[in-house]
Amino acid sequence: MSVHLLIGGAPEAGKSVALHSVVAGLMLDPGTDAVMIDGKAGVELAVWEKVAHGGIRCEIDSATAGLEWACKRMDERYALLSASGVRKITPGMGHGPLLVVVDELAAFTLHPDKKKRAAFLEGLHDLGARGRAAAVRLIAATQKPGSEVIPTYIRDLFDTRWALRCSTRDASDTVLGAGWAARGVDASTIGLGAAGVGYLLAGPAGPTKIKGFYLSDADLARLAAYAAELRRPGY
Repeated sequence: MSVHLLIGGAPEAGKSVALHSVVAGLMLDPGTDAVMIDGKAGVELAVWEKVAHGGIRCEIDSATAGLEWACKRMDERYALLSASGVRKITPGMGHGPLLVVVDELAAFTLHPDKKKRAAFLEGLHDLGARGRAAAVRLIAATQKPGSEVIPTYIRDLFDTRWALRCSTRDASDTVLGAGWAARGVDASTIGLGAAGVGYLLAGPAGPTKIKGFYLSDADLARLAAYAAELRRPGY
């Protein structure tokens, strides 16, 4: 079953470590198509340029177009499900996972153009709400976890959430959900020297403290090149 992952944490908390460790694992499946949206001018996701549909999308118009493309693929898959009389995409149906990655949500959810911001949020919400049955995986990350960056109606679509070190209790609760800090699960208490450490909420058992697997820039470059090679026709 597809899951959606939200990653949030303060600057230098290890968001890049967390994000790339997950993305790298998924992109090593050559059947995975990907839309990559980077609110940091392509700095974060540039290594995946060759395996991202339409390249790395940095501006809000391009980002929204990428979401719209993914929504069309999702609709096509729903048409297939309807015609086949089944409820979700499975591996034997010939459609691999569709991965949508958004790094630094704030660049888009706080965009000054209200109409463009609304269009982006509409696409993001549609993928989050309907994507699971169509094998769509949504991964979003931000170093500014706040309710203005991650509206509750968007946050609640992410069934898996990873709160790295946050600057405040409220920021931690914005990622994990209201009330966790009061119950002792507070990412603002994670130490400054613990990059990549955070609380992962993935299921009914509640958040678990974990550390992301570190991949150096050289590691990522090799993995991205291999991912591109796997997708080469006739490989």
